[in-house]
Amino acid sequence: MLVSSLAMGQWPNLPYNPDDNADGLIGVVDLQGLLANYGNEFASAVISEDGESAIVALGQMQYPVCAFACKSLPGFWDIPTLEEFGMIWDEIGSEVNSNNFSDRYYVRPSNPDGNTSSYDVKVFSRYQSGYGLGNFSMSGDNVELQCYCAAKQLPRVEYSACEGSNIQECCSSKVAEGWYPLGNPSSAPQNNSPYYRWNQAFWRWA
Repeated sequence: MLVSSLAMGQWPNLPYNPDDNADGLIGVVDLQGLLANYGNEFASAVISEDGESAIVALGQMQYPVCAFACKSLPGFWDIPTLEEFGMIWDEIGSEVNSNNFSDRYYVRPSNPDGNTSSYDVKVFSRYQSGYGLGNFSMSGDNVELQCYCAAKQLPRVEYSACEGSNIQECCSSKVAEGWYPLGNPSSAPQNNSPYYRWNQAFWRWA
């Protein structure tokens, strides 16, 4: 149940979610969605151990179709970097025939330089002795390679606050721990007291 809930929270359709119309119930409409896919090949996403990354295989296709398919998935999916292929490194195996297009994979450069040239797309192959990474010409290579898509959870934010009549020490401690002030401090008079109660909110990456 835990794995299923996490999958539904991050990637609505990967792995498979039987609630096709997302109404919280499995009904006739959901069965119609299942029957529409009857007989098709099923691809399930592989989720990393920390639950923050996922990768899914979409089969062989030309690069523009692969890139569009990744962008069309629910969430923020893209062609994987070589590092993201590490989630399934053992599963894709070590191929012997590097000239076989079915054994080649599209890969996104880890640090793209911003150019729109053909070198923004890479291709890699697995060998028995390791792997090979090369350039891919979108205009010259009219072939269908293995298409994978990867996604990573956006950074999460946590919040905290300092409250009281004197919050200077608390605020200094928060800043030392890596918290950032969220707006300006606010104050309100305390009941039957000449002192004010101060409040300063903080945030940081979880």
